[in-house]
Amino acid sequence: MNTILFDLDGTLHDSEKWYIQACCACIETFRERQLTDEEKNYLVGKPITKVLSEWFCGQENEVLRSFFTHYEMINNQVQEYDGVYEMLTELQARGITLGIVSSKYRRYIEQELVNTRLYPFFSFIVGLDDCEAPKPNPEPLLKAMNELRIEPEHCMYIGDQPTDVIAAHAAGIQSFGALWGEGQREKLLSVSPTGLLQKPEDILALHPSFVTR
Repeated sequence: MNTILFDLDGTLHDSEKWYIQACCACIETFRERQLTDEEKNYLVGKPITKVLSEWFCGQENEVLRSFFTHYEMINNQVQEYDGVYEMLTELQARGITLGIVSSKYRRYIEQELVNTRLYPFFSFIVGLDDCEAPKPNPEPLLKAMNELRIEPEHCMYIGDQPTDVIAAHAAGIQSFGALWGEGQREKLLSVSPTGLLQKPEDILALHPSFVTR
């Protein structure tokens, strides 16, 4: 195993909560009411384009511009989770190739990785605007694997949402659910990941065949 691909929001840093806050601000403006808890939960792990196409048919572009405005006012507050920087440092020292596969727009991925000091760790990034179909479709993972020229047996994907695990299954790679951020044990177990990780450093304790070149 010489390559590990990571989800971003809710896995490496706490941007999910800021994403939800921006979604609520722009959507509530157009709907002229507050979102219910059920609606807020639906937003978790969903690309903004998917949400807007379902909720604002014909108004997507206008609402998306509003989302960008709200998100850009708050995403400088994103922070990496405790232990992530140290975990990535050790993986890099072991010679592991690291990449990001996210359902977030690339410009925000890059900006937030720079702000949280994580950018230098990653050899490749796939964002929402790099693919036709976001997760749970395997296209983003397959694109990353193709660009990095790696076979499925040499790669794993780590994320906090069931869509991450489903995408990994479809791409033919192993998947691990991250529980230190937004990940919920029961939801992740329902889609049968290869395993669950309680904290970032647990990645380093996996069988050596997973985390050494």
